[in-house]
Amino acid sequence: MCFEPPDTCFVTYVGDLDADVVVRMNAALEETVRHRQPVDLLVDLSRTGQVSELVRRHGVFGMLALNPRATAVFGADFHLRVVVSMITKAIRLLHVGLRGQIRFFEREADARAWLAEVKRKDKLQRSA
Repeated sequence: MCFEPPDTCFVTYVGDLDADVVVRMNAALEETVRHRQPVDLLVDLSRTGQVSELVRRHGVFGMLALNPRATAVFGADFHLRVVVSMITKAIRLLHVGLRGQIRFFEREADARAWLAEVKRKDKLQRSA
């Protein structure tokens, strides 16, 4: 994970996801964005392996804690897209106030372009 100023957290998951690793990642993300709002997530799932049910649950709690403006996921295979979509649906059922959109992309460049557009629109809305 790395923070790209002023408002993007870039997260890469490699290999099979372990619940303890996801819990530590969530804590690091929360600490990183604590005083930065809004924040966007750029998530690389191109090298991700298996995702257990416990990892999915921790993913829900992590997204609830961050409440990102937008999440761009790239490199996810069909199975991971379904998993992330399920997590997003669960979050929306649990927390109606979740503000962020989530989109899937094949390539990082497309994901970054979409985030830039979301930021541009948000800036226009705030200045109106």
